[in-house]
Amino acid sequence: MRFPWASASRAWIAGLAAALAHLVVLGYTVAQTLGAHDAQWQSYWIKFLALDFPLSLGVVPVAWISPASPTGPLHDVANFWWPLVYHGTIGTVWWYVVGAYIGARVSLWLARKR
Repeated sequence: MRFPWASASRAWIAGLAAALAHLVVLGYTVAQTLGAHDAQWQSYWIKFLALDFPLSLGVVPVAWISPASPTGPLHDVANFWWPLVYHGTIGTVWWYVVGAYIGARVSLWLARKR
């Protein structure tokens, strides 16, 4: 017996799993940034350039033009707070959509195999 909502449910779960994985990587990056003892703490955000591409290009104009604050990340809007808010919202929504799309495609593939 097939349930019509099973495909949509798998897509939603896959999207949620991808968004949660993105938030875990974001939390790890914040922990790395706050725990950094060198002047290159802003470089931890570079992984999101590839991870959230092409949406990550919205961070580049603000974050990469401004020099890092010498007082640390908590006092730096352009290099810490802006990437955190941007990747935390836009990037997480992006990965929800990507995960849901992949989940829907896998569900369709599995339905065709039956």
